[in-house]
Amino acid sequence: MQPRLHTSGVTFVQPARPIKPIQFSCSAIENLCARVHHSVSLFFPIRSSANVEQIFYDLKQGLSFVLGEMPILAGTLRQSERGDFSVEILPAPHAGAYFHFSDTSNDPRFPSFSELQKCGFPYVDGDLDGLKEFRPDPFPTNEDGQPIFVTKICHVRGGIVWTASISHLVSDLALGTALMVNWAKYTKQVTEAAGKPVAIPRQFPWPDRKRLLPTVKSMFEIEEIGALNKTSKPYTVIDPTDPIKMVDDIANIFVKAHVTEANPDQLEYFLEPSSGIWRFTPSKLSALVGAVRRVEPSVKLSHVDVVTAFIWQRLSLAKRGNGPRNEPQTAQIVTAINVRNKLNPPLPATFLGACVDLVMVGVDRDILEPQKDQWKGISEIAKRVREFGTAWNEADYMEMLEISLRTPMSPGLVPKGPIDLLVTEHSLGGIGLRADWGGELGCSVALREPYIGRETPRGEVIILPKQPNGDLDVIISAEEIVLERLMADVEMSTVCKNVCVRHNVLESFASMAMKKAKL
Repeated sequence: MQPRLHTSGVTFVQPARPIKPIQFSCSAIENLCARVHHSVSLFFPIRSSANVEQIFYDLKQGLSFVLGEMPILAGTLRQSERGDFSVEILPAPHAGAYFHFSDTSNDPRFPSFSELQKCGFPYVDGDLDGLKEFRPDPFPTNEDGQPIFVTKICHVRGGIVWTASISHLVSDLALGTALMVNWAKYTKQVTEAAGKPVAIPRQFPWPDRKRLLPTVKSMFEIEEIGALNKTSKPYTVIDPTDPIKMVDDIANIFVKAHVTEANPDQLEYFLEPSSGIWRFTPSKLSALVGAVRRVEPSVKLSHVDVVTAFIWQRLSLAKRGNGPRNEPQTAQIVTAINVRNKLNPPLPATFLGACVDLVMVGVDRDILEPQKDQWKGISEIAKRVREFGTAWNEADYMEMLEISLRTPMSPGLVPKGPIDLLVTEHSLGGIGLRADWGGELGCSVALREPYIGRETPRGEVIILPKQPNGDLDVIISAEEIVLERLMADVEMSTVCKNVCVRHNVLESFASMAMKKAKL
């Protein structure tokens, strides 16, 4: 009898200790966060003799400890008529999280771990990349009654692909990092205990979200919204009585790609958002950062400042292509910064609710034009990138939170575009990437952030944590034509290597296997 090529299943994991049922409101900033489940994936090589069933069991036990420690992960989203969210923790046995499992190791048509590694772990959305086996199914939406957290492992020949997804409505990078670190710690303890009891951790105190939920006395009248939008605030207040303008405001957040290609039939394809992964090797990264720093040795610039500046310049040129310069003269990029320690008094670093703010940096677009001295030009851009958040003002932040609570709908604010790029800097995730899960799993060798169950942005760079071998991978998302131009960009290919652009990995793998068979 032939073995089944794919096996799959799901289990509902309850917290290791009882949790008191509770319901609480998400903060004002959480309700302004993207209404998506943010996903992280880790890749673990394992021996062919590894007991995958035992790995799943140990992970399940480790997860039950994490759910007891951080019970928000066992919660359910609730949504009001206005659109804002709260969290409900149900009584036992209904509080918990779904842990999915699948095994493709018997399927010769599915790439092995080493084959995935050779093509750069091209897991970008769990849909159009053909890697649906890696994502939990069903995948939650950010709607009333949906789970806050879901997770899955997939066994491929020679490895494990781990994926976890947490609603952005309750968290930022801090909770995701704590999940990775603590789940690894408890899984390792369970594995090493080999069946003996393991001490159950205590529940963390609930984050006090009141500081980020200012009291408001009244909602805005429509006339007040119009007046607010005439000010120089970095966001637009959405007017629900003008749906055409509302759609226009949201559609114009990112600078649009200019398409000059002659074939109009391909226009839709060229403007479709896609993702690619580019890699800075340690030697190439060192050369880039060194060249830029030598321009003004007295100016402090991090490798993130330099990489962001370089990608901003190349992406700006790729958006324009051969077209005329018709972009706004002020070029803007946006990033989310952690403001826990900027508040007065500061929130503790252990505050695991979302506590971020979007900050902008604007430059005259002429600065983004390539200079005769290439590195002098990048240095000028990097110095401006360095200014992210330096002018941050708590009063402005609290005013924004208050305004967001007075709008007729939630979310009622969007960033004022057009912006060139959303910069997502996730070096903090390196703690999770390097975590030791013990036993057959050990440490992961790569991290990805696939856009599961969400639209691919038309202008984002995710700067991933450095891999154990020193490689720095960045995920760039923009229109298909922009990624094609970046791949043909000589300056880009001199500094970093394109690892992959979104494609159907399974179809590509099948095609390669067929070619090998014909040889």
